[in-house]
Amino acid sequence: MSLTPPVTVFMPVYNRERYLRTAIDSVLSQSYEDFELLVLDDGSTDGTPEILANLTDPRVRIVRNDSNQGIPAARNRGLDLARGEFLAFLDSDDVAHRHRLARQLRFLGRNPDHAVVGSWARKIDAVGRRKRVLRRPLTWNRIRSRLLFMGTLRTPSVLGRTAVLRGYRFRSEFPVCSDTEFWSRVVLDHRCANLPEPLICYRKHDGNVTGRDVAFTRERKLAVIEQQLGRLGVEFSRDDLERHWSLRKGKPRDSVTPEYVDWAREWLLTILAANGRAGLYPEPDFTQAVGERWCHLRAWDGKTNRGGRVKLFDPALRVPVRSYLRQRIPLRLRYGSGVA
Repeated sequence: MSLTPPVTVFMPVYNRERYLRTAIDSVLSQSYEDFELLVLDDGSTDGTPEILANLTDPRVRIVRNDSNQGIPAARNRGLDLARGEFLAFLDSDDVAHRHRLARQLRFLGRNPDHAVVGSWARKIDAVGRRKRVLRRPLTWNRIRSRLLFMGTLRTPSVLGRTAVLRGYRFRSEFPVCSDTEFWSRVVLDHRCANLPEPLICYRKHDGNVTGRDVAFTRERKLAVIEQQLGRLGVEFSRDDLERHWSLRKGKPRDSVTPEYVDWAREWLLTILAANGRAGLYPEPDFTQAVGERWCHLRAWDGKTNRGGRVKLFDPALRVPVRSYLRQRIPLRLRYGSGVA
């Protein structure tokens, strides 16, 4: 390892004794070897400190908080302590692909105008069984244009330029969803991309932070959407916010009623017009994202009630739908289904 390694891999950990060693080993076995692994023990009370004490690899640097400070504070400390020119995130229950650092560093080396690169992720369960691939938009325009409708960067998959990331902070008012809020600001200012391969395994289990308090997590996600709509200059009610959340998920709380369909049509036209005035999200990608939401709503309508309430080529949204479908076909042929 260099005295000042080019890469810092930052791993915050709080009571993850079951998964921690697997996560650490996935970093230490990287094909790219010149890095430091900065592990921040955020006041763990289980066997985590003992696991960390037994690590002998000189690339590992361990820092400990005397008490649990929470995810935003932990990640901010990681930003401050990182010594590498590049900073990679990995959660203490996830697993990195052996060539993850090499491939992401190669991308940023070839694309000096980009500040951040993430990747797709393979979902695994508590015991490591492989599930589906979680795909994300690939290019900067597509990442920005989908901000209102999905999480476009998965934090444990991200490698970025440390100097750029330090210009932003994870906000304490988001003890959950702080990464969603963080990236919603970063990607508007700096070029980002996702590599079309799963370079991490994202572990889904009962201890995931976002699964502990579903109601509070949902409120924080709504707060992120509220910020985004504010930037766009859209006036909205609490009901609009709730309905946008269900439209974003593609699964309305109940069946797709005629009243909900009428609202969705008008709402999509409203945000499309607002972006025409504000120029916040790139075109034609944002128009395609609007068409994508309508298509997803049509698919959900078919699954739930088969009532045909959502007309695919609704006259008001025909242009966005056609724009989305034209670019969807080549993407699907090249990468498979699920690429926004």
